[in-house]
Amino acid sequence: MEPRTAAQPGPPSAVPRATTRATTRARVRGRVRRRRWAGGLVALALTLPATGVAWADGGARTEPASAPVVTAARTSSVTAGVTERRLRRGETFWVYGALTVSGNRAPGRTVVVQRKRPDDAAGWRTVGQDTTNSAGRYSVRIRAGAVYQYRALYRGSSTTKSSWSQRIGVGFTSADRTMTSRAHQMGNGIGDPTSGLRQVGRSVTTRSYEKGLLVKVSRSGQVRTWWVHGRVLAEYRDLGGPAGRLGAPVMDPQCGLTRSGCVQRFEHGVLYANGDGDTALTGLTGVRGEVVAAARSQVGYRVRHDGGNGSRYDWYSKYNAWAGSNSPWCGLFQAWAFKAAGHASRVPGSTTWTGYRDAVRRTLPTGSSPRVGALAFVSYVPSGEASHTMYVVQVDGSRIKVIEGNTGGGGTLPSGYRGVVERWVPESQILYYAYPTY
Repeated sequence: MEPRTAAQPGPPSAVPRATTRATTRARVRGRVRRRRWAGGLVALALTLPATGVAWADGGARTEPASAPVVTAARTSSVTAGVTERRLRRGETFWVYGALTVSGNRAPGRTVVVQRKRPDDAAGWRTVGQDTTNSAGRYSVRIRAGAVYQYRALYRGSSTTKSSWSQRIGVGFTSADRTMTSRAHQMGNGIGDPTSGLRQVGRSVTTRSYEKGLLVKVSRSGQVRTWWVHGRVLAEYRDLGGPAGRLGAPVMDPQCGLTRSGCVQRFEHGVLYANGDGDTALTGLTGVRGEVVAAARSQVGYRVRHDGGNGSRYDWYSKYNAWAGSNSPWCGLFQAWAFKAAGHASRVPGSTTWTGYRDAVRRTLPTGSSPRVGALAFVSYVPSGEASHTMYVVQVDGSRIKVIEGNTGGGGTLPSGYRGVVERWVPESQILYYAYPTY
């Protein structure tokens, strides 16, 4: 099973006044209760009728209109606020608040943060969760990627009714973001400065803080300031920071991913790091770069394999454990890589090889042209059916470079082992390609 995501750091200590005033003016049904956050923050709690929440296909959580009611004696109330409602695309913000049960703070409970597009009738999708602290408070860190409405949800228990907060809209602005305004926006999420300003070339300025590095980039008539932190920051500094091969960041990292992973885009590539100590980089950019970096971080992993004789070492990889499956794991690895990069919805998931293969052919366009970011399918069985999948990371004439799991690597791994390998294969071996949307 996938491990629980670690709690996110607390939100900054100031929220724009427009956020709370707009929320205060909202017309809602039910009883609205003011809560005061430490440092003078005001968030609103909305106590609504209790409903259950169903799990949708692919792990997305969706609340149907006719969800069953949780029958319980005690009432709950969850508040939600955001650190800023007008962001630059790719900036980090926090959804935060508090949970009470029967009017008392409720520590040790799971609060889920969900989002939906304003015009989306499909329902709410979960983007993060946190366990309330001793004061009943939670916070979830999010990288802004599109215009969404957000809310907090407490699902309740056998003795406590569920509740959810009022929805909060978060959008974008194209205004400049100076280092001063970014530090103010993040508040205690970044801490105090630990260095002075450092000029890197003509257009980049950096400053270190207790919880990361701010990088101000002034280019093309715009000023943006991005945050680099955690394991990604350690790797970034080793590579020379903004003056190194990756250049300046182009957005904040996406964190809270599988295995406590973080992935961040830079001018000349992508960095990935997770809580297991796995790190990787690629010169590819965008979503493809994020997927490649996550997949490449696993290269070198290997596990015993007894050739299908039914022993405990038959299908015994960490990707099998993640998916809860004892099936061949080449497709599970590809699904894991997309999930680890924050893009699980771009490929179908299944706990069996045939289920994965058939779902890919049913839901993704296919063809015969090799492309970076495509899934390549080959056959190693007499029937000629596709029996293995790989991810294309480079195309060079009549050969392609791939990252693949559940493979002996063409003899590169010791006998009796299978693992994750990056290697060149002849393009002529490929039966067909499937093309995720990027």
